[in-house]
Amino acid sequence: MMEIKKVESSETTTLWSRNFLLLLFGNFFVYQGILMLIPTFPLYIKQIGGNDLQASLPFAVVSISALIVRSISGNAADTLGRRPLLIAGMCILIIFNCSYFVVSGISIILMLRFCQGIGWGMTSTVLATIMSDIVSAKRRGEGTGYFALSIILGTSFATVLGIEAMKRYNFDVILLISTILVGFGMLLTQGISITSVKKVYKPNAAKQGISWSDLFEKSALLPAFLCFLHSITFGGIMSFIMLFGQETGIENVGIYFIGHVSMILISRPFAGKLFDRKGHAFVIVPGVLFMIVGLFMLSYATSIYSLVAASLCYGLGYGAAHPSLQAWAIQRAPAERKGAANGTFLSSLDLGYAIGAVLLGLIATHTNYATMYRISILFLLGFAVIYGYHLIKSKQDVTNENKYDENFA
Repeated sequence: MMEIKKVESSETTTLWSRNFLLLLFGNFFVYQGILMLIPTFPLYIKQIGGNDLQASLPFAVVSISALIVRSISGNAADTLGRRPLLIAGMCILIIFNCSYFVVSGISIILMLRFCQGIGWGMTSTVLATIMSDIVSAKRRGEGTGYFALSIILGTSFATVLGIEAMKRYNFDVILLISTILVGFGMLLTQGISITSVKKVYKPNAAKQGISWSDLFEKSALLPAFLCFLHSITFGGIMSFIMLFGQETGIENVGIYFIGHVSMILISRPFAGKLFDRKGHAFVIVPGVLFMIVGLFMLSYATSIYSLVAASLCYGLGYGAAHPSLQAWAIQRAPAERKGAANGTFLSSLDLGYAIGAVLLGLIATHTNYATMYRISILFLLGFAVIYGYHLIKSKQDVTNENKYDENFA
């Protein structure tokens, strides 16, 4: 059996290395380029004759194919190497971006989006793997936080840029900007000195295939499922906020994501410290409550002021709850299964986006977008009930265990 062993370089002892900066900016531009298609594709699909349900599918199919490929890509990055897989993934993103210039049928577009999701799953997984290679273990938490921040900023700026460009130009311009951003991100990441790996042969190790237990970590399933529930609502915001703005007559709806990311930037440091000192409940409980209130406010927003207020409230809750769920998922896992726990958590995110886009799009087809957002609150209420039950049960288990110890003593 071949075991992959990472060879550490001296550069990994510092966080703000040339490699890390290239990774952060490259990751930012790639996420911005690809995710600016999320709020704009639904409008484009409706412009070419699609309905609300069809408008939700471009986001869903790319999330599904990325979910399928993500678990395989991690193993491929070890066996084939980081750089070849990264180049292949980004080339797929660029090639299929260009293909939208020459096709217009909805069925063909959805097929191309599914194929593009393969490149997205490969690229996003390898970039995260490279981050774990070049960041010192002593600064892994800090480095991961900045890496996650580059994703959040890329996602938020992508949404604002996509919406504003779509209002002023057309979808071809969106595709051109997207392709340029991904290409620029590709150039930046090619400047990274990838940590070398070497294969060590273990003669006594039995050869085993990959099983479902290798791909998913059971201890992370609860926080991953809670992430799945709240990602359904965020997927609905990303996919349909532009159509919601048209429905309500609110111009410049892209400002929603400026408020959203502002509150994430503000809440993340405080939420992380509170998580470390008090535990996940002190962060997740108020986080989900703020998301519920923010989504309720969004569903009744009729002006730019009420839209911004909704974004601030939901962003505060999301910035507190989401990273805390991920940290909790990794915290619950054994030391040798941290990677699998993180993969389980990220897969639930992809799945929530995919199912949410389709399900909420179907609801919007039979109602409207304001009603759709109000109905999506049910997923956050389900989150609150399941998490509350877990907290109560955990407290009862601790109480019973203490009583048993007292009786035994």
